[in-house]
Amino acid sequence: MDDKGSDWKELYLPDNIQGREIDEIVQEHLDTPDTKDEEAHSSNRSTGEYSSEQFVHNTNTSMLYTPPLDIQHSESSPRSPVPSPRQIMTSQQSIVSGRFTRTSVASGDNQNTPTRRSPIQMNAVEPEEIRDKIDESNDGASSDTTVEDCLEYYHDSAQRTVTSLGGLSTDTQDSARYDDAPFPCGNIHFWSGPHNMEETTFKKHYVTVSADTPSEEVARFMGTYWKMRTPKIVLSVISGVKHFRPWKNNRLKEQFQKGITKAANTTEMWIITDGVDTAVSKMIGEAIREERARRECKQLQLSHLGQNKVQRFQKLIVIGIVPKNVITYSQQFEGTEMGINIKNQGIRPNSDLYELNPDHTHFIIVDEEDRDRMFFTNIRCQLEQQFQYGVGRKRHLRRLFSWGSDDQNDITERSEPIIKNVVPVVGLLVQGSPRGVNHVLTYLNDKMPIVILKGSGGIADLLAYAFEELVERTDPDFEEHFLKPELTRMICKVYPEDFKDNDMARTEFRDKILQCCHLAIEDEQTFLTIVNTQGWDANLKDLDKYLLKALFNCERQTKMKWREKIFKDLQLILDWNRPDMALSMIFHRDDWGKVKVDKSLFEQALLKLGREEFVEIFLDQGFQIHKYLNHKKYKFLYEKAEDREFFVSICLEKVLGQIVYTDQALNVNFLVNDLNRLIFKLLGLSDFVQPYEMSMNSVGLYVLDPAVAERKALNWLTVWAVLMNRHKLAKVLWNRCDEPIALALICSNLYKELAKYCTELYMRTEMERNAKEFGDKALGVLDIGYMDSSEQTYSMLSAPLKDFNNKTSMEIAHDAGYIGFIAHPCCQKWLTRKLFGAIHVKELDLGFLTLPNWFKILASVFLIFPIYIWIGFVPKALSWKKKRGIIFKGDSDSKVVDNNESETDEEDEENLPTSKSLLQNELESFKKRKKLTVRRRIRSAFQLPVEKELPLWKKIYLLWSAPITTFWVTQTMYFCFLGLFCVVLLWPTCGNFYLDLTLWLWTSVILIDLVQRTYTKHIQRKAVSLLGSCCEIILIMVFLMLYLVLRIIPHWFHSADILTSKVVLSVALIFFFYRLLGIYLPISPTLGPMLVRMNRMIKYDFVDFIRMFLVFMISGGVTIQAILYPNYPMGIDLIKRVLTRPLFAMFLTQIGDLDGDTSCSDHYQNVSAGFCTADVNFRGSHYANPETVILPIQKCPYSSLFGYLITIQYLLICKLVLVTLLFAMFALTITKVDNEASEIWKFQRYALIVDFEERLSLPPPLVTISYICILVKKIYNKLQGCKRNCSNICSCRKKAKTDEEMSHRVKMNRRSEDYNYWKKCSIDYLRTQELEEEKEKMAAVHAEIITNLQEDMRLQKKNMKRMSDRIVELERTLGSSRMYLENIYHKLDKQDVHGMANRKGQIIHVAARLSPYPTTSIARFPVFDKYVPWETTYDVYDPKIYTSPAEKFSDEELIYVDLDIIELKKMRDERAKMAEEELLGLPPLPPIPNMKWNSILTVVQHMGAGKTQVIDRRSWISMDDQPCRYHLDPNGLPLNPMGRTGIRGKGNLWRWGPNHLIKAVCTRWRKKYNQENQPSGYLYVEGKRVLEFIATQRDGNNLETMYELPGGVLHGLASPYSVVCESFLKSVFDESEMESKPNLDQGDMIQFFAQFSTQNVNTKSSLSMGSPEHSNSQILACVASSRTSSHTSLRTDADSQGFSASLLYKGYLDDPRNTDNAWMEAEVWNFHYDLGDNFELRMSEENGTTWKEVLPNVKLFGNEGAIIQEAAKIQDAYY
Repeated sequence: MDDKGSDWKELYLPDNIQGREIDEIVQEHLDTPDTKDEEAHSSNRSTGEYSSEQFVHNTNTSMLYTPPLDIQHSESSPRSPVPSPRQIMTSQQSIVSGRFTRTSVASGDNQNTPTRRSPIQMNAVEPEEIRDKIDESNDGASSDTTVEDCLEYYHDSAQRTVTSLGGLSTDTQDSARYDDAPFPCGNIHFWSGPHNMEETTFKKHYVTVSADTPSEEVARFMGTYWKMRTPKIVLSVISGVKHFRPWKNNRLKEQFQKGITKAANTTEMWIITDGVDTAVSKMIGEAIREERARRECKQLQLSHLGQNKVQRFQKLIVIGIVPKNVITYSQQFEGTEMGINIKNQGIRPNSDLYELNPDHTHFIIVDEEDRDRMFFTNIRCQLEQQFQYGVGRKRHLRRLFSWGSDDQNDITERSEPIIKNVVPVVGLLVQGSPRGVNHVLTYLNDKMPIVILKGSGGIADLLAYAFEELVERTDPDFEEHFLKPELTRMICKVYPEDFKDNDMARTEFRDKILQCCHLAIEDEQTFLTIVNTQGWDANLKDLDKYLLKALFNCERQTKMKWREKIFKDLQLILDWNRPDMALSMIFHRDDWGKVKVDKSLFEQALLKLGREEFVEIFLDQGFQIHKYLNHKKYKFLYEKAEDREFFVSICLEKVLGQIVYTDQALNVNFLVNDLNRLIFKLLGLSDFVQPYEMSMNSVGLYVLDPAVAERKALNWLTVWAVLMNRHKLAKVLWNRCDEPIALALICSNLYKELAKYCTELYMRTEMERNAKEFGDKALGVLDIGYMDSSEQTYSMLSAPLKDFNNKTSMEIAHDAGYIGFIAHPCCQKWLTRKLFGAIHVKELDLGFLTLPNWFKILASVFLIFPIYIWIGFVPKALSWKKKRGIIFKGDSDSKVVDNNESETDEEDEENLPTSKSLLQNELESFKKRKKLTVRRRIRSAFQLPVEKELPLWKKIYLLWSAPITTFWVTQTMYFCFLGLFCVVLLWPTCGNFYLDLTLWLWTSVILIDLVQRTYTKHIQRKAVSLLGSCCEIILIMVFLMLYLVLRIIPHWFHSADILTSKVVLSVALIFFFYRLLGIYLPISPTLGPMLVRMNRMIKYDFVDFIRMFLVFMISGGVTIQAILYPNYPMGIDLIKRVLTRPLFAMFLTQIGDLDGDTSCSDHYQNVSAGFCTADVNFRGSHYANPETVILPIQKCPYSSLFGYLITIQYLLICKLVLVTLLFAMFALTITKVDNEASEIWKFQRYALIVDFEERLSLPPPLVTISYICILVKKIYNKLQGCKRNCSNICSCRKKAKTDEEMSHRVKMNRRSEDYNYWKKCSIDYLRTQELEEEKEKMAAVHAEIITNLQEDMRLQKKNMKRMSDRIVELERTLGSSRMYLENIYHKLDKQDVHGMANRKGQIIHVAARLSPYPTTSIARFPVFDKYVPWETTYDVYDPKIYTSPAEKFSDEELIYVDLDIIELKKMRDERAKMAEEELLGLPPLPPIPNMKWNSILTVVQHMGAGKTQVIDRRSWISMDDQPCRYHLDPNGLPLNPMGRTGIRGKGNLWRWGPNHLIKAVCTRWRKKYNQENQPSGYLYVEGKRVLEFIATQRDGNNLETMYELPGGVLHGLASPYSVVCESFLKSVFDESEMESKPNLDQGDMIQFFAQFSTQNVNTKSSLSMGSPEHSNSQILACVASSRTSSHTSLRTDADSQGFSASLLYKGYLDDPRNTDNAWMEAEVWNFHYDLGDNFELRMSEENGTTWKEVLPNVKLFGNEGAIIQEAAKIQDAYY
């Protein structure tokens, strides 16, 4: 409905308009051409019925039709989404203070009554402004009951129109009834329990859109149908659902939830989440639910106090954007008319379907076809981009002022910068899924900021890590070679299921992360803000701080329009209430100039709650309050301040008795009338607020000067803060005041007076606490000033304060009843000086005699001459200083220093404060001397000061004028008055007429003086209570009248008897004596505190005692009287006896009547038992006609046991219990009051001293003389005034004010020095208080820091453990790599001999250090080449111990295996620690054998008789051509002479120490074969022939076939040569059955191998190896028989058959089985067959024996390959 062509007029509705006036204003603007319509309109107003058409804007007339009273309509307009009828409030309720509020429609019958439409022509107020006011009102309500918007706006370039839609609430409207909605939409009811679902939760709105829907249409839908307004900020929470990991740190979770709610409460915010009931969305939903519950509870508590007491909050809007295909009940979101009812069933494990979170307010269901996209949808990113430009109606910054606060010119003249309508959108990354990087990338491409919670997990940690690393190091090589691999590793760890096996996806994901990091920084803009949640200083409660920081970091730093930028930033910071950000981001920056604070910002800081720190910051920046504060603004502060409930309910309603609504505008003359009356009633200050002066100062037309204007403005603003109960703001303002003591006392008095009107205990306690705090501030500043400069402090105490009705600080403190201030030593010393006035009493040393001051003063007063002895005087020139309490210590001889200066100079000086330093006095004296003539200067320079003696009359005058003199003289005369009173009272009979007349006149003078002083107090100190003085005046007046009637007039006329007059005089005398307790005695330093204690004891303890005593007194008196005098007649005498006997029993014990009266005993015996029996004449009581029997005993006591008991119990209770209790109560009260009594007396002392200071010098009755003098002076002054007036009229002269203005200006300038001084004192006090507060908070701060540090330490410990593990792993990797490199080096080194590496001339083993140990998985301890020798220290060397169990050896070898000595010793040690009972049943341990190390041991073989075993434990290793003797370790085991191997124990070897074996290397030349397989020559490589050797396959379970040289192990049963021959036959020829020849020698061995040459086989046909009948045993026998012809040398030359034998090697064998305590040693022989051999004839290929070529890569067990290469080297063959 766009009405562009209509003539539209607007009606200005002022804020202070009353509800009953709205109809009159409407009638004035109604266009009523038709009287029938008018009648219909009036009838409809009476019936209260309107049709729904009245809510529709008339496009023809461009009027707004608004029903004025309660109306009903049956159905909503078809053109607007209006729900079913609801109740609407009246105009008085719907429009208050110029703004529209909630409207509702009452339920009832649907009726359509034709009515007249009432157009309202609006002017001067734009609809947007009215709507802003509506939202300000509605936004304050809770999110569940707030009325959103009842107006729809249509904006045009020329005009705006308003259309009423009926009052719909965002949370209650039924969006499903929008028939014309472009998308399926509706409401969701979440069923949370067994109750009615509609009553359990509020409606949630949803809309279903397709993935390709334009974001502009969705945003338009939200603004049109959901009535959502543009927020101030949008927070988009980017998280993951599938990859979400619950937070283990509950404190972090709670902080995050509190940070979310804090940010939502601070400003209008939209929170966008995934919307599902899991992961981060559920956490945010829980936080919102708790916040909503807290608000409801708060509102419920305040609603009992009244509807206007309900607190207002920001609306909570949480929007969930959810793909439809992931919702469990997705089929229901089709826009049904009745809405959707949902009950969540809980999370389904291992399911990709989720439920909606019921704590979200709105849901946008996206129909996404791509299921792989899951929760990342394009429309969400587009919507978040669209939200930057606003949704729905625009926001305006202008406000409506109340009528009389600001006019339209104020609106148009405001110089606020123009702010671009851009809503900040901030992303919050919490954990996140892999697809979340696309969301982040979209933000960064659009230059939108993102806050990353580092430590939350997921992509957040990956992005934070990459970004921080790139910020620290921008080197491309670092990114390429370190960051990318590390990031890849982290990705695999964080998302193993997604990227571990997908290299392309992992690389793409990593590149996107790096792309985000590169886009995050552009020039000076940073779009990523990292928040380390695991840091010790991190606190997610300050989430708003990090969001603001992100917004500032992403701003472009430009010098253009920087003031507008500052205004915008400050506005945002102020809304978010982050003063720390204002300091760090704006005011403490060096690149900007001086920042000028805008008045509107200062006003917002005042109006909003919790913005006190901003006020302090603005004032620190030099903001001047008086330029802002005028009478309109000051009234506006009282009207529009947040939470003005205290001001309305306490100040206006209870103090002033007004009835005011919370939103009602204040009266136009509020400041002049109501506010000043309020302050006068609370403080006694009249005309405190001066609106005219306030406004004049604000425009620069200063009444006095800017300093005074600023001081007054600050005082007015402080009073406003106190009246609004903004205590913290009042303290901030007080910190900058010029008169800290006075203003603190004023605030304290205000709080104390307001506490009297607070009915709630908590509020009264709060007011009293605030009053005490400000009182302590005044006392603290006073204490600092007193210690710094006592004289200046005295001057301050007595200086009249013009801002506070010329009251002094002492008067304000006394009016406030602040005892501690007046009891301060400074104030007491000031009072003492004030008491003595211009005199001081001298102390003369008279030895043993010391005269009191009162005697000296009275003697000087009446005798005059003692003045010269005991009294000293202060000069008359210092009289002004005496009034201000600054009385310098004058000379005891009363001499005045006179420098012959003019009296006029001294008189001018009297008008100036004297609180100057000596330097200032000297400078001023020098300036005055410059004005003198040269002669005067010379004379004044050489003239000595002349001491002038005060004349006697002046001394007498000063003495009589001193308050101390007035006190003592008045007290003396009062004692004389009491003495005269006593004489008059004691005078017999009718008294003496002249004495009576004298007493009556004296009393009359006392009454007149009392009336005069009371009236003076009422005029000067209206806040002082005069109740006591008025009561005293009335009593004295009554006494004077009775005295005149009863005592004086009877001398002529009989009017009363003598006793009556005596009684009246006696009572009066008691009164005048008791009057001493309150007038004269309290000034005594001893009697004063005692009277305070007595007052407390009587007022509380004695009254309580009397109340308790009355119970026992009445009960005891009645019972004792009834028992002792059972027949006492009724009457007044009986009642008197009942009351007086128990009362006097407290002092006199009457027990004489307990035994009865002997004279009455006989009469009691005459009373029969049937006396009380009723007879015929009985009339209800026998006392009516007592018989003669009763008459004699009516007043006779009766003795009985019960009488004793009753009397004794009463006396015990009253005299022992109650009296003792009274003494205890007195003692307790004295103990409590003892500390306060002195201070209370000091406080009361001020009133007494001021009273006697203000009294006339002469006491009654001499005061009559003073009255006569005053009367004469008044008459004289009146005549002189008439004379001056007549002369002025005649001469038409005008009084010049130049001198007065100059004096005022000088006073003002000189007074500023005092202000600066007291500012300094207040600053010192604040510093002291801050230090004390820091000390008090130190424990809590330290505890929090320690908690954070503990968490940080746990995290660091965890990280350190990970780092340690990685370092250990790295060290292990480095060690392994080093070992591998060394092994490779050893393999490539051609200089290695026998498999041993030559390192710097030292031979070290290589194979013995290989891991793992053979046949096991035990890894050797890494031993590098340089640590192999035992001589090299290796501190970390800690090898494992391994000894192969005996079961792994064969039965044949088992008899040769040594015992496991290490295990045996370990078992012995364990059994040594066991008890004898535990040893029972255990098998005995074998003894540890005695090993003969480095020697040969011959033992008898136990397996066979006669066989011996030779165990050779010597080493075959030779060093420097000497046999090696190995060393033993601390356990007595041999150490490997070749060094460390990385493992201890015996390993797989059979003996400790050396294990010997012998090997045979049978070699021949490799031949070439032709195609016919015939040899055609030798094989040459690189010019050398290739050698072949016999290799046998090694037994084992290795997967790879391993070969070794034929040979055998030496167990000591046979010679080595026998072993090698037998082993050769067994391994090469597979001969297992042979005759053993254990005694073969070297020659036999050579002869044995020589038989296999080609020629020997041919010549010895009888020993043909080919015939089966010739076995190997025969060969051995043959060799043994021909022993004499065998070779005996270590090397033989080739014989004719080409056979040669040589000892190839004897020594250490680098075997993989070697350990630190057992190793292999070998003797290796080379048998070379140069011409030929016949091994093929007998070799068995079944056992794996074969010929292998000697090549560089030949592989044999251990280092046997190196031995083969050594043989090739000897034969000059290729290797």
